[in-house]
Formats: sequence, C-alpha cells, structure tokens
Amino acid sequence: MRKAWALLMSAIWLTAAHAQQPDKTVEQPLIVYKIQTGDTLSQLSQKYLRQPADLTAIRSLNHLRSIDLLPAGELLKVPREAVKQDPSHATIISISCARMIRAGSPLKPIYIGTVLEEGVVIDIPAECHVAMRLEDSSIIRLPSSAAIKISVLRKNAMESSPEVQLDLVRGRVELEVYKGRSKTTPFEVRTPLSITGVRGTEFRVGYSPIDQVGQLEVIGGVVDTKGVNDTQSQAITKGQGVPFDKSGQAMPVEQLLTAPAFERAELINHTQASYVIKLTANAQANRYVVLSAKSANLLGEQNAQTLKAPEIMASNLSQVATFYQFASVSNSGLMGTPRQYGFCTVSGEPKSGRCRAVFEAPLADGAIITFSLIKHEPETAQEMVSTKQLQARNGRFVIEGLPTGRYTWSMSYNTTKQSGYFDLIAFTTTAP
Repeated sequence: MRKAWALLMSAIWLTAAHAQQPDKTVEQPLIVYKIQTGDTLSQLSQKYLRQPADLTAIRSLNHLRSIDLLPAGELLKVPREAVKQDPSHATIISISCARMIRAGSPLKPIYIGTVLEEGVVIDIPAECHVAMRLEDSSIIRLPSSAAIKISVLRKNAMESSPEVQLDLVRGRVELEVYKGRSKTTPFEVRTPLSITGVRGTEFRVGYSPIDQVGQLEVIGGVVDTKGVNDTQSQAITKGQGVPFDKSGQAMPVEQLLTAPAFERAELINHTQASYVIKLTANAQANRYVVLSAKSANLLGEQNAQTLKAPEIMASNLSQVATFYQFASVSNSGLMGTPRQYGFCTVSGEPKSGRCRAVFEAPLADGAIITFSLIKHEPETAQEMVSTKQLQARNGRFVIEGLPTGRYTWSMSYNTTKQSGYFDLIAFTTTAP
C-alpha cells in the first residue's frame, strides 16, 4: 500500500512538472548587498562566494576599478548563483487529521515538530489540515485535499530568509510571508496554470486539476503573477484576486467579496448549548466557506464547511470561545477576504459576561512568549494584555476575562511570529 501511494505521488508530481516551464521573467537573479565600512571584495569572496572566480563577474557587474576600495553605504550587486547556499527547512506546527499523514522519501509519518526539506512532496487527505513554519517565520497552510512539492527551500550566506518555490499540484495553499524578507529573495508559488512571485504579504493560490482552473487571492500586500501563457506579469494588490482559465491565461482582475457579517443567533437546544448562527448574505456570493477551530489563531483541530447560505449550527458552546472564519466565494471561484468571530456563552447578560480565548503555540513549551491583545472601540483602543513573560503549557495558553468586542493580537516566540483579529460575541445560557 505504501509503495502504491509513493508511485501515485510520483505520477502526480511528474504530470504537474511536465505542465510547468521555468519563467525567466519572474526570477530575481541578483542579490543587493549594502557595503559595510572596511569591506573588500577579497573578504566578501571568502565569506560569501562559492569560488574566487566569481569576483570577476562582480567587478564587471558593478564597474569596479579596485577590489580593495569599496565605498561604504553603496549597494553591491552580486549574482545569486555565485553565493554559497545551505539547505533550509520547514517545521510542522499544526496537524488536524484523523489519519496518519506521510511525507518524504521514503515515506514517514509527520507530527508536530517534523522537519521537511527541499524536494519533499506532501499530500493532505480530505478533511485534514497542516501548517508549517519556515526559518524566517513565514507560515504555509495546506487545507483539505491540497498537494504540494517544496521544489526549492535553501538559504544563502547573504540573506536571512530562504529562497522558496512551491509547486501546487492540487487544491489550495495559504501563505503568510514574513514581511521582513528582502524584495529580491525569491518566493514563488507555481501551478500548471500560473506563476506567482511574492514578498511580505498574505495570499492564497488555488488549482483544480479536474476543472483545469486556478485562483490567486491577495489578503494583504502585493504579489506579481502571470498565467503560464501570458506575455507579462501583473501586480495584484490587497483585496484583489484573479482567476486563471484552462489555457493558462489570467482572466480580468476582480475585487474580492466581503465576508458575511454576523446578524443574530437563535438558541435551539439549551442543554447542548446549540445555536443557529445567521449572517448577512453577500448578494454577489455563489457560496460561502467557513473554518472553525478551538483556537483564536486557527491552529490545531479544525473543521471546514462549504455552505450555500451563510448560516451555521454551533453546538456545545461554552465560556471558552469557539472561533469561526467566514468568507464569500464569487462565481469565478475566488474566495473573498475573511472575517473571524469567536462565539462563547455566559450566564446573565452577554454584555457583562467574560469569556476565554485559547491560543495554540506549538513548539513553545519552555520558551518565553511576547504577546499583545488589544480591544478596539469605535474611537479608542485598550490594551488588554501586554507581556514578554508568557509561557505555554502543552503547546497552548489561555487568555481569560474577555468582554465582547473586536480584538487584534500578536505574539512571537523562538522564530515564530503571528498576528490576527477576531470579533468576540457572547450568548446567554439562560433558558428562554
């Protein structure tokens, strides 16, 4: 069975690789280095370059007359291929799946903390979810039924962030790319229909081999993308998306649809704390997707649904909030900007009640966590939590005593940096 699975994945990858051709217009072949006081080319060669012969190319590229007199503060262009490189890695930080997921060659089970390297293919079963963290704290999320190959994952001696190329074979990949990355450090996502080059931003790429269509949706920042048969790339900015047709050409850019907004909740089972939660429909939406989790940062166990109407059943709600992320999907298949809610129950009046929010912090046990939580009012903002001394237990921590309202949060530990938001809404447990 394992051998058959490996052969299947090899076939999937070979099919995708055959459909993709390298695109020289998206590549960034140069590294720009800021010259420090006392730098000489011979010193830089010993420290950064693969071989001394590359000095000739650097002198020619930068029109240098001397290798020993480099003006401090000036920018030095260095061919990327001339710089020393080392393998980088991705670390699994979240798995939500009832079955074992395997990756690598030979295939091995993956767990939280598993390290993946360049060349690995990972296939996510239906109703499962995996998240991984790169060395620069960029996050890669693989929802249900996604399959990717990490074709390039390496770090050179002159840059702190790794070079990345992800080849999406099937499904969707969601990325939060570290904002401190150099603009010239390659980070590409390729499908058989499109090529997307990014810098610090948050975006999603989708591809369906059955329907032969693809999507790009930008949640924050800017990305450059093109269909494999387009003559040039185009910049897609925050709140925009572009579908790709089966010929590998980009279709017209669209504004992403807004998420449905909370409207009301109806208690239907007091004993089980079950509610029907209704949201305001988006008239342009074809359908809606909702992701639910027990943690505010949407790691750990998750559940995904596709709905024709913006209405969900929420059961077994408690003082510990359950979080739901909603998004509208357009007729062209573009998933819109998400909106996240935390629903909880309290005794007495909801406005006076206090709830708890769980945050997953995988691989943080023993580490010191810097954490901030801010509650936003119409004209003010109140910092509810601000600490550099937080610690996780069993990979999570809990913030208690939260009133209803809108929140933003951020946390960092080790090399992990995350931020997000949610609207906290409380329902009463008092029987009608």
